[in-house]
Amino acid sequence: MTGAALKPRGASRTGWARAGADPVAAVRAAEALRDRGDILGAAAIMAELCRLFPHLPYGWRERAILRWRAGDGSGAAHDFARARAADPGNLLTLVQSVRQLAGAGRLDEAETCLSAFPATPDQAGRVERLDQLLAYLRQHPEAEAMRLAMAVRSSPRHLDTASVEARIGAALAGRQPFSLIRLGDGEGAWISDPDEEGGRFRSLYRRNRKRILRTWFGTDALIDRRDFLDLRERFLATIPAASVVGVTYPERIRHEYGIASPDGVPSCTNVLRHVAPLLHRGDTSFCTHDIHLDLHLSGALQRLTTAGHPIGLISCHPALAAALMRRPGIRVAAALLVPEEKRFAAIIGATGMPGAHYPDAFGRVTTRLRNRDWTGVLWLVAAGYLGKLYCHEIAARGGVAVDIGSIADAWSGKATRPGLADLARYRLDGGDQPGPAKP
Repeated sequence: MTGAALKPRGASRTGWARAGADPVAAVRAAEALRDRGDILGAAAIMAELCRLFPHLPYGWRERAILRWRAGDGSGAAHDFARARAADPGNLLTLVQSVRQLAGAGRLDEAETCLSAFPATPDQAGRVERLDQLLAYLRQHPEAEAMRLAMAVRSSPRHLDTASVEARIGAALAGRQPFSLIRLGDGEGAWISDPDEEGGRFRSLYRRNRKRILRTWFGTDALIDRRDFLDLRERFLATIPAASVVGVTYPERIRHEYGIASPDGVPSCTNVLRHVAPLLHRGDTSFCTHDIHLDLHLSGALQRLTTAGHPIGLISCHPALAAALMRRPGIRVAAALLVPEEKRFAAIIGATGMPGAHYPDAFGRVTTRLRNRDWTGVLWLVAAGYLGKLYCHEIAARGGVAVDIGSIADAWSGKATRPGLADLARYRLDGGDQPGPAKP
């Protein structure tokens, strides 16, 4: 049945008029409004769609998603139930329903909903992963993840932005080695062990690894490659060896569990599970995973880079080193290029780098870093998962390495993350300029 055949009479409300009284166009119009932040406008269209076409599933589903994002769990559950009743076999509705119920802590209902999935071979993998997500939520509930996140935040070893700046400055002044690395959901996917608990979460973990490999390298061909798997042990060794480790914070945990994210929940939680023992041994300090943004916005990166120390740079931006050198007080001693994360290739543009980041560029960069002493050099590293290994190599040779991540993209005028949408805040010469942090 076409959208034109479904046009009702007398649909003249303002929000509905924008959609042309076509239910398919209505959903698209509502999604566009939602993406622009006009939640009320989107909700008005969906309410009218549900009133005029109660037998269609997608109006109820899209309204449920709006309610879910607004924190109206009971309203979202009601609308998802209406969507399932309208079309019991709709896969998108079933997936969203399972996640909404799970995010609301209604795991028994989520499992009942999951049982309604078509018992077909092409859906077996999806069902298995959702089943493992629900099992993970039972095994590691939000309360546990929040407890771990709060333990990090309340630890005497947790540093605020000023303290991180002071630690970096002290390492440079004292010509001491230093490494700051950040562990996000990508790193969490590789901290997660598919063989843990007898492989209970194997399918879920492997899917998350494949997803992040495609983000990093444009392919998941490395998923079972022995040399790349062996690299994981070297990556894990960088964590207790680091001076400061940025990890997931309570607000992020609340968000990931609230949407029952199949990648965010296990990846972020497993980062916290992995680092928790370090709170009571060794001398590693901690900070928020978003410390790179805070260091820029506070003016700390500008103060550190213009303090007279030679700068090293690892990034995918060919012009960034020259842009840094045009800034007064900055001297770039070394600049190493790596290929861009393939998910953002269209945003970043051509880098001119041949080959893949792993193993091609990784081997070249590692060899270069191992060939000299880096004492007194401040390295800004923007190289994803492999960047943690670069930070480790730099610190092992006396240097100071800071994982700046997507700040390098922002400095280059590339908004690769939602948080960088307002690029004016992240100009290379941006950030507040308060006085230097006190040691």
